[in-house]
Amino acid sequence: MTNYTYVASYDVRKALLNELQAKNLIDLNNYIADGFSDPLEPVIPAQQVPEFNNLLPGNTYIVYDVVQNNMGPQWWLTEETITFNIVSTDQAEIQTIINVAADLFRRYDLSAKDIKAGLVASSPFEYHYFRVDLADSVQPFVNEGGSMNGVISVTYSYTREVDYLTGRYK
Repeated sequence: MTNYTYVASYDVRKALLNELQAKNLIDLNNYIADGFSDPLEPVIPAQQVPEFNNLLPGNTYIVYDVVQNNMGPQWWLTEETITFNIVSTDQAEIQTIINVAADLFRRYDLSAKDIKAGLVASSPFEYHYFRVDLADSVQPFVNEGGSMNGVISVTYSYTREVDYLTGRYK
């Protein structure tokens, strides 16, 4: 039965978090909120920002949003754009995270190969390329009490196994 709840952006988000941890830019031990035994992952969808700010004020975090791009006649090939908005009080940290993300996602098929290699075997997605569309320098984040933000936008393409006769996801 097809799992429609697991989406490709979860893999992309996880790949970025793994890379930031490997480069010692994110230490999940710094993201354990009072009353929790497990750390909160600092790459979050937009609707979790208030909870994250209330539980871990002052910690750097990354908000992501995903858009599925137009599907052309190659309906088996999906293209999405994910935008990561890095929020921190440290300008250098924001710029460093943007640079690491750009290095991870800028290499088209080589990025896809690395990201697929680092994923769990249960991912139903086969990635074909990644590219950086935009990397914006550090800007003031007016609404969050002195924090700043930086943005990087990445487009990626993937396929998913489909039924030969119907073209529907397996």
